[in-house]
Amino acid sequence: MERTILAVDAGGTKCRARLVAPDGTVLASGEGGACNPSTELRGAIAVLDALVNVLCRQTMPQTERGSVVLSLGVAGLVDVNRRTAFLSAHEGFAEIVAMSDGYAALIGASGGRPARLVILGTGAAGHRLFADGTSIQRDGWGFLGGDRGSGAWLGRRAVEAALKSYDGAAPESLLSQRLVALLGSGEAAILDWLLRATPRDFASLVPEIVAAAEAGDGVADALLEAAADEAAALVRSLEESDGGESEGEPLYLLGGLSELLRARIETRIEQRFDVPQGGALDGCLLAARGQAPQERRR
Repeated sequence: MERTILAVDAGGTKCRARLVAPDGTVLASGEGGACNPSTELRGAIAVLDALVNVLCRQTMPQTERGSVVLSLGVAGLVDVNRRTAFLSAHEGFAEIVAMSDGYAALIGASGGRPARLVILGTGAAGHRLFADGTSIQRDGWGFLGGDRGSGAWLGRRAVEAALKSYDGAAPESLLSQRLVALLGSGEAAILDWLLRATPRDFASLVPEIVAAAEAGDGVADALLEAAADEAAALVRSLEESDGGESEGEPLYLLGGLSELLRARIETRIEQRFDVPQGGALDGCLLAARGQAPQERRR
């Protein structure tokens, strides 16, 4: 029997939710703040609680928690202890279906069929669903260990280049001028920014990189080229997981940097990205309805 589903795409930048009746009618939708249990467990719990309460209150009494399937695509559910703590904080639902936000985006893009997906946003990760219902993830290691080619990765390298120029160890560039001015006046201000900076702060510098590249700055353009190199390598890592036998399988590109880097990546991999059928919320709905495999990593 079909049940009401509360689909939630909970990412490190924002949280989106959609409450859907058994007949497919959207009863309510909403957005919240960042929701990543691996970096801020209590904050992630609070964000999801607030969003769930708002949506359920809008449609009472037909959406009592006990009659609703909560289907979650959440960043940062890899650690078992944090996963358990996060999910146990949201008891009372008829069922909880949980998966990574990247996997939710993958099955949403492909309609639940075998496919490959690269996500380039604040972070970066690659996902692939196989015909046997298993999947893999590549990268997604986070700001300190990976997320190669992401917005945070780009911003961090731009800051490194700017400070190298600031120290006199490299020639000054338009990008270094713009970033040093943005970070603050003097060493104390720059250090203060660095000590407080989050991955999102570094990713927020991408428009400065783009503007400098468009103005002819070679340092900025080299950074964008390097990001495209990393993204292309991520695509290849998904193919190599089965010896490269992915011919005819859809390949998708999503995330805030997707349009910025799409053409550069396509040139490198000699392939065009496919148009996704839907998004992460659609993936959550498919998994909850049994129309797509639940996440099972190889």
